[in-house]
Amino acid sequence: MKKHLRGIAACLLAMSAASGAWAREPGVPTAVPAGNMMGLPAGANPPPGLYFNSRSGMWDATLSDGQGKDAGQDNKLADTALQLLWVPGWQVLGGSYRALLTLPLISNDQSRGAPFPPPLQGDSSRFTQGSVEISPIGLSWQLSPGIFASAGISVFAPVSRFDPAESINGGGDFWTISPSVGFSYLRDGWNLSAHAAWYTSTENETTDYKSGDEIMVNLTALRDMGGFSLGPVAYWRKQISDDRNDGAFYGGSTGGRAEQIGLGLGVSSRVNMVDVNLNITDDIRSRNTLGGPRVWLNLSLPLGQAR
Repeated sequence: MKKHLRGIAACLLAMSAASGAWAREPGVPTAVPAGNMMGLPAGANPPPGLYFNSRSGMWDATLSDGQGKDAGQDNKLADTALQLLWVPGWQVLGGSYRALLTLPLISNDQSRGAPFPPPLQGDSSRFTQGSVEISPIGLSWQLSPGIFASAGISVFAPVSRFDPAESINGGGDFWTISPSVGFSYLRDGWNLSAHAAWYTSTENETTDYKSGDEIMVNLTALRDMGGFSLGPVAYWRKQISDDRNDGAFYGGSTGGRAEQIGLGLGVSSRVNMVDVNLNITDDIRSRNTLGGPRVWLNLSLPLGQAR
């Protein structure tokens, strides 16, 4: 269990990944990618201290329509989220307190063809930052030895440049709020973890477009193999309310509800002081969104102990 706790810092990492899908506002990514918490013990905070975390990913994605058919858009994405995580050793409401700040960086190469109309076809690329995540509070409770539950809230601030005329944006001109809960069983050589988050956004001040609410669930079942842990990981993303377009942008239309289901394999270990988690996944279901194979790499480095 102590090994799991040393590696928990990475589980709090969230990043944006560009998603020019026609669900949510066109050209605007989700606050975090589906699967951002898989492979990690989501129910527990790490020991007191300051941590530097990073999550990097590569995604070869294709846009699917509401029936899961190719919608004419391919994206090759590389992204990194850089995070500072602070665990001061405070007890709040009986739980361990933490706070974090995350900056995502995104490189997106996009290619569009039919059935997009000719003016929207062609290739484009962009390197940008995503919406900054500020999580002022996250609490973790030890329910019994090796069993943890957590709850927290994050706010995603619109700091990246937004242009509705662009096919790729790092974020929209709106705020996103996300409460979340987590659970981890870290006993008997297992990391059995589940994490669920709800995402709701304000209306885009530039376009008067409001993306629908979404839920994301991440699942982990890693088994200690002696020196490393290995096992399946999975995620589910579901848009639970319709988009609303109160403006004239995008012809006054809205996109369909998005859904993703992904499965894969995760492996975790420690290299010197760095906790390492690698996940390889593929989407087995994608509707009104991008889907495809991904590689994820999480790193967590302690910078110092809390005094």
